[in-house]
Amino acid sequence: MTVKSDGWSAVIPIAPIATPRPQFRYTPKGVVTYYPEFYVHYLEEVSAYVHNHGLLNDTFFREMSKELGAIATIDFFVQAPKSQKNINKITRTTAPDVDNLLKGILDGLFKGLKIRDSRIVGAFAMKYSTMDNARTEISIKGINKVKNQK
Repeated sequence: MTVKSDGWSAVIPIAPIATPRPQFRYTPKGVVTYYPEFYVHYLEEVSAYVHNHGLLNDTFFREMSKELGAIATIDFFVQAPKSQKNINKITRTTAPDVDNLLKGILDGLFKGLKIRDSRIVGAFAMKYSTMDNARTEISIKGINKVKNQK
């Protein structure tokens, strides 16, 4: 694989939230599926942040529009519990699951855009504990060609 650009990157200073299981409600017209209000608020907050700070710029769309898609590298800095006095290990091996964090940030980042997060064809994600400054650091690089491709 060849990636020939510096790509796009951003720091989103909002505490990461994992995508929860959808909830269901039965109505006379059928089943309604929805996410809890705290998660919907998180998606809206991430979307508003990247829009209001001009982060969805030409570089973002150029990287996301590469013919072969894009690769995301994401570092989640998750708030340690308030009862915890210090961090004994930097990586976080407890909940939330990294795959649910990944879905949450991508859904928020791409909320309302015409370009879809399905253009992300690969991701490398890590989660860390932090005593303060919970945030998500993300970079996206478009793929120009795959090795051995003419």
